[in-house]
Amino acid sequence: MSTPTYSEALEFAIDRSYDINIDMLRSRNLHLDTFNDYLVGTYPPLKAMGEINPDILLDRIAPSIDLYFHIPFCHQNCTFCHFGKEINPPPRRVERYLAALDKEMSWSDAALAGSAIETAFIGGGTPSFLTNNQLKALFGMIGKRFDLSNSEVSFELHPSLAKQADAADRISTLLKGGVNRFVLGVQTLDRDILRILNRGHGVDEVMQTVKLLKGMGVENLSLDLMYGLPQQTLRSWYGSLIGLLDMEVEKFNIFPLMFKSTDPIARHLARGRYQFAGAKERVMMHFMAEHMLTSLGYRHGPIFYWTKMSQPHSFQQARKYDSWNDNNLVPFGVSGFGFMSECQFYNEVDLDRYLSRVEAGEKPVWKGVVLSQDDLMRRTLMFALRSSGVLLSRFEREFGVSLEVYFAREIRALKEAGLICISKDGVLSLTDAGTINSGAVSLLFFSNNVLEQVAYNDGRIADKRTDLIEKHDYSPAARYGSSVQMKEVFQ
Repeated sequence: MSTPTYSEALEFAIDRSYDINIDMLRSRNLHLDTFNDYLVGTYPPLKAMGEINPDILLDRIAPSIDLYFHIPFCHQNCTFCHFGKEINPPPRRVERYLAALDKEMSWSDAALAGSAIETAFIGGGTPSFLTNNQLKALFGMIGKRFDLSNSEVSFELHPSLAKQADAADRISTLLKGGVNRFVLGVQTLDRDILRILNRGHGVDEVMQTVKLLKGMGVENLSLDLMYGLPQQTLRSWYGSLIGLLDMEVEKFNIFPLMFKSTDPIARHLARGRYQFAGAKERVMMHFMAEHMLTSLGYRHGPIFYWTKMSQPHSFQQARKYDSWNDNNLVPFGVSGFGFMSECQFYNEVDLDRYLSRVEAGEKPVWKGVVLSQDDLMRRTLMFALRSSGVLLSRFEREFGVSLEVYFAREIRALKEAGLICISKDGVLSLTDAGTINSGAVSLLFFSNNVLEQVAYNDGRIADKRTDLIEKHDYSPAARYGSSVQMKEVFQ
């Protein structure tokens, strides 16, 4: 199989883009403007959560669980990132945080005993910010509580790791600690765009890090890549794809830039500082990537995740989207969110509050909500549509109702708009148009009660550029209104 040329990829993308009637979808409220579009990270979202008793999270632990560890430290502030982080903290601050992580883990020791750890994910922030000794300490405290010998263990890397003299030692420590999947945040291979994003690395560091990992026997490596970035053109997007394909990487996470008012890049958009791709161009970038990757034997699933290997892109993603509420995601660290005992919740998102609460012996849970049967059905549907789809017969067995009857209005609207389809085997899934508009599809399944809670809490936010709830709400609900309203908020 040969790699499509730029002209071939562009021609394919142009042809496919005609299949996406943005004006029609917008008229039916099934297309979100770029600054309003967002993927559902939790359901119900943060803006629909309130106070919750942390003890109920341990009531009904699933027999198999997933772990998440948040490392909130970075060398620089990337303009698009809204995840919890501190920039270049002193070593004592990092040591204090690691000690708090250790103490927080003790809270759930008894409840989690005997549960199989299916996956563990160390994310951030920038986990590779940690020194070699700090990494050893982290995996030492994890290893004394959890058996990861049969787990998929993922670790996020920043390409600037290549600048460190002990980069190989750190990778060795991670491998010894049980890491068997690495995620490398690249975003683009356009040097000018990297500078605009304040990424803190160049193209050379990406190549050096990939070479180092492969040289140390790492086979399970996924690269993150974004489209819709400032000053990004169709040509430069093609160039980034080609550059990474030339590195013979077999897994990608390719996703669109999403805006939040708390990020510097939102102000860049509002003030017209840089050129950003419009809706049609973003659609074309999506299809360019699809054509190039499928031509080379890659397959996707969940949406935006691509792999050339026979196994899933990652078990962590498959568990998140296809487990149908029968798994528990247990978060450790500041701003981690989880799903336990049919409760969606967040840890404290302010680092000082997180540290003080843990050090005082408190459980650092910030907000949460107990899901009703209706919530569980909606959550299942939204997540499964992002992956392998919803088997209608399974849905009826799980919940005792027909999906097509319970959600008849939503299903009809999405079918008429060409965003979903039902296969002969009875699997409800997104079409290509539905994949591109998945945020709007998910939003259609939000309950009225959740939307009312979101609207109420959103209305109480005084300044969306600084508010912590706004920053950490991963949802397309109650965002930024019209273009004029967006500019007022973002600026």
